[in-house]
Amino acid sequence: MSNAIRKVEQDLPRLNKRTAADFILDYLSQIDIDKIFGVPGGAIEPLFDAIARFNRNAHDSINMKNSHEQTSLIDLIVSRHEVGAAFMADGYARESGRMAVCCATTGPGSTNLITGVASAYQDQIPMLVLTPQTSIANFGQYDLQDSCDDAISIISMFSTCTRYNSMVTHIGQLKHKLIKAVKAANTHPRGPVHLSIPMEIWNHEMEDEVIVNNASPVAARHEGYAHDGYDELCKLVNQDKKSLFLLGPESLPYAQAIVECAELLNAEIITTPTAKGAVQANHYLYKGVLGFAGHTQATEALMNDDLDNIITIGTNLNPFETAGLCNNRAVVEKMVYINHFGSDSLVSDASALQLYGSIHKIFHDFKKDLLAQSVTNKTTQNMLPTQSSHVLQDMRVTKIYCERSIAALTRVDQLEKSAVVKPQYLMRKLPELLPLAARYHVDAGNSWAWATHYLHLNAASNYKVSMGFGSMGWAVGAAVGAACAQKEAPVVCITGDGSYLMSGQEITVAVQQQLSVIFVVLNDSAYGMVKHGQRIGGAEEIGFELPRVDFVLMAQAVGARGISIRNAQELDELDVTSLLSEKGPVLLDIYIDAAEVPPMASRLKELGRS
Repeated sequence: MSNAIRKVEQDLPRLNKRTAADFILDYLSQIDIDKIFGVPGGAIEPLFDAIARFNRNAHDSINMKNSHEQTSLIDLIVSRHEVGAAFMADGYARESGRMAVCCATTGPGSTNLITGVASAYQDQIPMLVLTPQTSIANFGQYDLQDSCDDAISIISMFSTCTRYNSMVTHIGQLKHKLIKAVKAANTHPRGPVHLSIPMEIWNHEMEDEVIVNNASPVAARHEGYAHDGYDELCKLVNQDKKSLFLLGPESLPYAQAIVECAELLNAEIITTPTAKGAVQANHYLYKGVLGFAGHTQATEALMNDDLDNIITIGTNLNPFETAGLCNNRAVVEKMVYINHFGSDSLVSDASALQLYGSIHKIFHDFKKDLLAQSVTNKTTQNMLPTQSSHVLQDMRVTKIYCERSIAALTRVDQLEKSAVVKPQYLMRKLPELLPLAARYHVDAGNSWAWATHYLHLNAASNYKVSMGFGSMGWAVGAAVGAACAQKEAPVVCITGDGSYLMSGQEITVAVQQQLSVIFVVLNDSAYGMVKHGQRIGGAEEIGFELPRVDFVLMAQAVGARGISIRNAQELDELDVTSLLSEKGPVLLDIYIDAAEVPPMASRLKELGRS
């Protein structure tokens, strides 16, 4: 940053003038943004300065005796790498249910964001990405970190992984483009949006009257659907037919109503891997996960010849999430496909019905119609299965214990307590050791496979995974972001040693912010999925080895607590309550049995290596 520009920026507060950066923060505050994740740098410094001024003014407002309006602070969470900032914003958005904001400086700072932004794009996570440019006058003149279209074009790089992507080239564009970007981030299909702002725009004076009104910039949720399609749904799917519900990731916000409809129909439920958190593991209708690392019970339920309907909700039916089973014509012909307007689905026209619209509205109305049908037919009591106990609704989805639940059927014990921990046993033990409300974030690689098949939670909506883009290290940053969004429950990051070595420095953010995050590192000195994939598929065994790393020492070196777990006995004796009694993160360095083969056959088949 030139000294002249820096001096002008520093003079603005004394002259009682507002910059564009101040305007952006005022706007973000009005739409309930309270965190910005990023990494500092010369070109983005005007935004950081504005955050400092905003929070100072907020403190002054709070301390004024006669003040009736208390402005909330905007916390600046500084990550150690820009991709970590994007992953944190992703985790924050998932946990809070609100759009997140991340930023980075120009040049390599902006390019470092791209993997995290692309991951959010694939998973439809609303995110505002703010990056700067060098001075417009210097575009194309090889200035330091020049990112204009005549150099390393940041706008071009973000064009295919954002829902809206634009450079603000005049101060008069800022308000319109900012509002347009935020609306795009929050309108289906949601996702990240990007604004690139040159240096002189950030520092441009904004008139006091340029204030965004208090009306929400978020587009209203579309509550409609095709009524002829809905009428056909009611004809096809009723209590006289045998139905199966297949839930995908877009169903997650509406899981309670969907599961209640399944209960009224006595329809079995299966999920894709990314929608695993939609239903509690011990629900009597739940038959597990279809697709990658899934359960045979789910496949058997899908392929049941007695099925009349397969109600598929909020998934594009991609091969990874369904193991290609939804390409089977016999399956497709029974399929009632339900998703948002404009969904990018792979469903065939041979399906029994395609219904597009508001998933919320469809199942709100469908539940009412099913209840009315139950009263008319007087069959509700006959439909309820005989269970040993019924438990009132807990954590959003009905909880009914069943000994033949997917959790019971995949339960793994480890009798050899002196041996290194079997990853299947680790996944079984974690929910027993941790509070019911704990949030789990699962990283790419073998962590996916072990958690998908063996980690069973009896609290809905507490399981998060990012399988769209498959970014290693996502869970490390996302867990930190989720912990920034809520303080009531611990956040768990399940990651492999390979992923942790990529992003593990972000534990220092949890140390700095005193966040309750438990990093569970599966330590087998390998890129595990690569190793097992090569061995099972008959490929050359090369490139998967990692050095033996003492992750406890790494954690302790940066001020975190670290605990080494070298066998099943030490896992059983782990006192998590004591760990959670102190503020700050904990790292569990868990030595797992490297010989155990993860359930990844469907992935190898997809790669043509089975």
